[in-house]
Amino acid sequence: MENGFSSFEVHLWGLGNRLRGDDGVGVCIAESLIPIAPPWMRVVVCETVPENFTPWLLRDRPKELVVVDAANMGLKAGSVRRLTLDDLAEAVFETHGITLPLILGPHLEWLTVTAIGIQPEQLSPSLDLSPAVRRAASAVINIILNGTWQKIPRLHQRKRSPK
Repeated sequence: MENGFSSFEVHLWGLGNRLRGDDGVGVCIAESLIPIAPPWMRVVVCETVPENFTPWLLRDRPKELVVVDAANMGLKAGSVRRLTLDDLAEAVFETHGITLPLILGPHLEWLTVTAIGIQPEQLSPSLDLSPAVRRAASAVINIILNGTWQKIPRLHQRKRSPK
């Protein structure tokens, strides 16, 4: 730690409810990453209360926050998409009471936020991930370890007009 700031450039938050099957995918990913995360990344298991971890953002002041969660995006189970804060209003995060844009609002002037949504197959009471979501979780762990999450396809691609 130099000048009172930590060396964490990235925070990764794993969100979800592990008691509701695929909704726990973000938590499972975070728990898997904790022992193997690169030294520049702080991994946090937020479960359903990400608002409890905003003080860590203020203390560490990372450049980027990566949020991983199940998101009902209307896609095939196990599909992975990168979402912006604007996209988060359209994707349904069923277990979180306060929206991420509201939680992060005061921090957005200095913080880049990337959400990684994984389409769930089932959200019924269960401790297990469906096979499709388990495969997606494994792929996302590798993507995060490689630092290539910006290459995940966006939920909504920007339309470019020909010039």
